Amino acid sequence: MQRYNIDNEDKQVVDLWETQTIGIDGMTCEKCVKTLTKGLKSVNGIKDVNVDLNDATATVTYDTTKTDIPAIHDAILAAGYHPKREVAK
Repeated sequence: MQRYNIDNEDKQVVDLWETQTIGIDGMTCEKCVKTLTKGLKSVNGIKDVNVDLNDATATVTYDTTKTDIPAIHDAILAAGYHPKREVAK
């Protein structure tokens, strides 16, 4: 009988990071930036957040195996702001 140990198989680790820039409605000050940043960073799988008050955008880098755009939009809404369509960069 042959024995195989599947734990010894060559495993390929793939990073599935994606970066999206999302327009934000409702931000008026730096406190808004901090509130939104905190809300987005609380989402499991988000690696990096950059909220820009002047451009009214949030650029989010996230693990696509742990979260997705609908969950990110939900976090934006929960923070009290409104997401717009993704902004092309």
